Amino acid sequence: MGKNVDHTAQQVAAGLAQLCTWAAGLKYEAIPQRVATQAVLILGDNIAATLSAGDEPEVRAYHEQLIARRTAKEATLLRRGAPRVNMIDAAVGNGLAVTWNELDDGYTRTAVHPGALSQPLILAAAEAGKLSMAEALTATIGAYEIGTRFARTWPGTLPRLHPHGVYNAVCAAAGMALLHKFDADGLMRALTAASTMVSPGPYNHPIQGALVRNAWPAAGAWLGLFACDMARLGVAGTADGTHDIYSNGLGAPSKPEELSAGLGQDWTICDGYHKLFGACHHSHAAMEAIESLVAERPDLRGGREVAEVLVEGSAMAMNFDNAAPETTLGAKFSIPHAVAATLAHGAGAPGNFLDESLRDEAIIELRKRIAMRQLPTVKPWPLDRPARVTLTLKDGTRLVAACEAALGSPARPLDAERVLAKIRDLSADSAPGLEESVQTLRVAIGSGDEIRQSCATWVSRLFS
Repeated sequence: MGKNVDHTAQQVAAGLAQLCTWAAGLKYEAIPQRVATQAVLILGDNIAATLSAGDEPEVRAYHEQLIARRTAKEATLLRRGAPRVNMIDAAVGNGLAVTWNELDDGYTRTAVHPGALSQPLILAAAEAGKLSMAEALTATIGAYEIGTRFARTWPGTLPRLHPHGVYNAVCAAAGMALLHKFDADGLMRALTAASTMVSPGPYNHPIQGALVRNAWPAAGAWLGLFACDMARLGVAGTADGTHDIYSNGLGAPSKPEELSAGLGQDWTICDGYHKLFGACHHSHAAMEAIESLVAERPDLRGGREVAEVLVEGSAMAMNFDNAAPETTLGAKFSIPHAVAATLAHGAGAPGNFLDESLRDEAIIELRKRIAMRQLPTVKPWPLDRPARVTLTLKDGTRLVAACEAALGSPARPLDAERVLAKIRDLSADSAPGLEESVQTLRVAIGSGDEIRQSCATWVSRLFS
């Protein structure tokens, strides 16, 4: 009797081979200007997000450990003072910080953050290897494409597993391999090796406030580098191994066509979102709805007149219902906390998700009055994260507001000036040159010599 053939596994292997051929052949000169310009904005946004976490106690303590080591000074820890450490320490240290404050960019067709998972290693390796910004951006764009396509091929890992763990090693390995110009076979080896090293982190960890979730991008940086080292030696997984891991192992049905559909035409880096608030993106529409009500009734700020709050959202949003978070990460992944903080202090209040917010009596009291319910119908992407908020006041008045898609999402994208303003606000104290450097690089796309400068030179200018 012949061996049974798994046709889906064969399709996955063929699609992955096609993806690797395309990505390995990607040249900076062939990248459309709008795509490269968006990549610069995303890179700057994620650097700013990394810098914003520099003084968080756990991040600061870990960075101090890295700085104290006597190692080669190859790359920059993205924090005040721009200390230099060896390449992998910079990648891991920045990987720990990049998602800490929930201000990094993301992708909404299916939840994944390929920028945060790939850019810490890309930036550190480009600095250490004296590579150009053009080379770093090419790797950034290619890794984003690979990471999003993996996530779109196996969306069924959600909501059981968190994408920071499921795709951390894959995204980092993709960026490293492309930065060092692996051919298609080498890239295939790196990705099939990295996919066996992923971290099956539970999705409920951030909801419960387990801070280890913030370490998964850092772990991915190390694993991505190791997978590339192994690929250079010919050590790899099997061609259809990704199907075995994600479908047979993690229980997510495969959609092989997503690996190669529209390559070079539908650039996924242009379908992402930028965050204005340091909270899980699923809370943003509800926060906006609250703000629209307060704009009409300023007396509602503080929540003293509010008896009950009903937040209705998507099925996915119903996961974020922890009304008593114990850590700052738990607060960021709690829609009740986000809505209570918005009502109490405003959506943009800087302390909404910091440690002080966990002891804020106004927020704590309002969280008790918040209920959540699933909307009966939700539109397809990019309108798949809506919210409707109903405030019942103590005098019996009911006020209703809805937000179909949050500002910054693909349905309502932020213009470049808003993102640059966010970058400036987050980096002014620690890296005062970041906003100008991002803007200069964006202008140089396609014409200026700025794009050919070394990554090390560009990074040094962020801190001057």
